[in-house]
Amino acid sequence: MMTEQQASIRQKLASYLAQLPQPAVLKLASGLERERLRGNSGLPYDMILSGLRPLLASFKGKRPGMPDALRQFCRPFEDLLVDEDEDGVRQGRISRASVMRVWSWLEDELMPDALPDLKKRIADHTLKGDEIALEAAVSVMHASAAAAIRAAISSARQDSSKRSQAEKRLGGESGFEDACEIASVLAVAPAMLRLQAALPKHIDDFDDAMVATMKEIYEEVEETAPEEALYLPFAAMGRLKEPSQILRFVRKVAHQRNDKVISRCELAVFGEQLLSDMESIAHSAETLRPGHTDLDALLEDVRRFAHLSRGFTAEIDLRRNGEWGQRLLAARARLSAAISQEMSRFETELVRALPFHQFGQYGRGGPMRPDLAKAPDGARIEKVKACLRFVNGVMPICEPLGAQSHCRSIRQQIETYLASYEDRLLEELRVATGTARGNAEEFVEAAARLHEALGEDRQAEILRRRGQVAARG
Repeated sequence: MMTEQQASIRQKLASYLAQLPQPAVLKLASGLERERLRGNSGLPYDMILSGLRPLLASFKGKRPGMPDALRQFCRPFEDLLVDEDEDGVRQGRISRASVMRVWSWLEDELMPDALPDLKKRIADHTLKGDEIALEAAVSVMHASAAAAIRAAISSARQDSSKRSQAEKRLGGESGFEDACEIASVLAVAPAMLRLQAALPKHIDDFDDAMVATMKEIYEEVEETAPEEALYLPFAAMGRLKEPSQILRFVRKVAHQRNDKVISRCELAVFGEQLLSDMESIAHSAETLRPGHTDLDALLEDVRRFAHLSRGFTAEIDLRRNGEWGQRLLAARARLSAAISQEMSRFETELVRALPFHQFGQYGRGGPMRPDLAKAPDGARIEKVKACLRFVNGVMPICEPLGAQSHCRSIRQQIETYLASYEDRLLEELRVATGTARGNAEEFVEAAARLHEALGEDRQAEILRRRGQVAARG
């Protein structure tokens, strides 16, 4: 169990490592792996490398260095690793936090004699550059680890006390399930490594040639290990820029584009997972409190939903009255309602940030002019900027969400208010004196920054020039 002090040290280390440039990260990782292979002690290798792994996973291109036994152990399932799975246990996703727990389980309990010997052999073959012997040793480690984990899992499932001990060791039920996933992937490690070699690390377009290669490897494994074969497309999915493109492979195997057929085949899990991701985004948006939302984070979720939705409908023929079609429409409606509710307060926030006040003895319908008694409220301006960034980001993708009408209406309200406020603000700036004049100039700059948040850089520059002219009287 990690102490509070250890957790703090790990967090500080991770923050420091995240600031390093890519060449420094690669050089540090290679050096640590080399020294550990040589048996040099005195450094917290595991702690430093665990902080480097998420960074290394994000880099493009082949990773340099000398892989140790742990890195070789992880290679078959490296495309399935996630930093944190907020949706709970799901097939095809393995938490990075579970890797070291499973590795320690193998070292301490499941393979206490065999694993140290395999680690030494892997280190020796790596340092000598003996690729054939290294490949053989790694293959033995994968097969042995898969068998050992599966035997322990099977025993734990038949004995509640053993299961409790295993879950405690592995970090709970999710860690136990991750161990099952790791064992399943290791059981088909040669095919997983073959697929990795055949596909680019980052795939912008899952073209026909890649799909055909994937299908060939999948069908070979599916003949003898149908359940484990599913991890091949899961691994490929982890490399796709657009996850929905995995449906191209599903279509190839099913020989159909029809969602009714695909939803009933053995690969339906991939459509289910894409739908589940969209439903999860919609549910999260529904639970947000309007006015207390991180709009930049919400915008990223909305963009992800739109990409998934567009990709899903582009890759297969979706029937509106089918199960998948109904689920997609329901998720869109829920997300659209959440977006509309969030955006409904944007004009109010704008009015608070750029306020008017009434003057003269004309009752409630009297003339209004910008309130220059105080300088702009920085917090309110920043809040409105976040609102307008959200509007600008949502506009290009509002159609697949079914929110285009509301988005256009809100943007029109905002632009109308800004235009009215700016015209009157410039009139006041021409005649204002003292503190009011300084405040007016600050409001001009604040309004310009709001235009920039809307993606209207040209309008922002024009407003600044108009402000300079007005200030000269």
